[in-house]
Amino acid sequence: MHLAGTIAWLSFGLLAATQSPPTLTVEKNVAGAVIPGSIYLAPNKIPGAAPYVFNLTGSTVFSGLAKTGPVHNFHPCTYNKTKHFCLWKGTVTIGYGSGDALVLDQQFRVVKTLPNVDFHEFNIKQSLNPTNGKVTDTALLTSYIPVQRDLSAFGVPNDPSQGWVIDCHFRAVDLNSSKTVFDWSSLDHVPLSESLVLPTGGINGQTQQFAWDYFHMSSVDRLSSGDYIVSSRHTSTIYRVSGKDGSITWRLGGKASTFTLEGFKFSSQHHVRVISDDGDILTLSLFDNAYNAFTPPQGDPSGKIIEVDVATKTARLLRQYNFPEAGLEAYDGGSFMVLPKGNVFIGWGSLPYVTEFTSDGQLVYSARFAVYGSSAFSYRAFKAPFSGIT
Repeated sequence: MHLAGTIAWLSFGLLAATQSPPTLTVEKNVAGAVIPGSIYLAPNKIPGAAPYVFNLTGSTVFSGLAKTGPVHNFHPCTYNKTKHFCLWKGTVTIGYGSGDALVLDQQFRVVKTLPNVDFHEFNIKQSLNPTNGKVTDTALLTSYIPVQRDLSAFGVPNDPSQGWVIDCHFRAVDLNSSKTVFDWSSLDHVPLSESLVLPTGGINGQTQQFAWDYFHMSSVDRLSSGDYIVSSRHTSTIYRVSGKDGSITWRLGGKASTFTLEGFKFSSQHHVRVISDDGDILTLSLFDNAYNAFTPPQGDPSGKIIEVDVATKTARLLRQYNFPEAGLEAYDGGSFMVLPKGNVFIGWGSLPYVTEFTSDGQLVYSARFAVYGSSAFSYRAFKAPFSGIT
């Protein structure tokens, strides 16, 4: 790490001496039903904001408070065929960020820095080169770039020089060479008219600072074919994007859905992941916020597993996991993981809870790191083994 970064990180050691780390209060833990593992959280807007690992009883087994201070998207990852940690650190403005995606080794030392990116996605994918047998690590990363457009059709003053909109990009970066191998722009492929969130308030489109966030990219994953699955929170749509030319193959949800959604809906979603990819049948998981703080709530937040049938142009809900208490809002963040034996682990974003369910929907674990109604949140939460910092 360069000297400036070292000094910045050391300064958090001084800050940590004046702050107490957050606690994880376990409210339910059904013995024998909960999958073993540790909980990875990065609480924000809370004293002691930093990356943490907790065991299932709520004890802290790792604190990054003295090392990093506040971060987002802290999770275990694989790099160069070995276990690492990934996180994002930077400055968050209105709904997006600018900073660095960092890969850290088992001693929590930075081994790879990917600068000038947003926090919404940091997803390392491995692929095998059939020619030489080598594994390539590719990071999927997001960027939010304010650009000028004529937004008079959306109620923004009709002088084109006064209209600002965010162009959401995702890039695929080869971690061996640090070269961008794919770059996709929302404005190049998705019209402004698909947005369900019009210019308003802090995204009124009248200045660069308050650029209209018409798309709001919330996750990116990659299919075995090399195509990408892109989630847009402000169009409430999941897009399949060609890995060859960036064209949109299909849309799931939103104003222009290619598919009929059979008896369910989702909106303002986060953390869409590919569970299985078998020809015309695609299984996805997602965190359904059902609310974005700009438009009226569309229901309660939940985790969903969806089957998409490309041949019949239909999508059906396989399973849904609701927050234990109805009527609460998760307007921001959220994550959904499928665990061994079919259990699922959910981070509820701006609801400062994590839960685990069996595949048939039985709640077997619940814990909170703050009280509902506070500003505390963790953008995502993960559950995985933790072997300690060496």
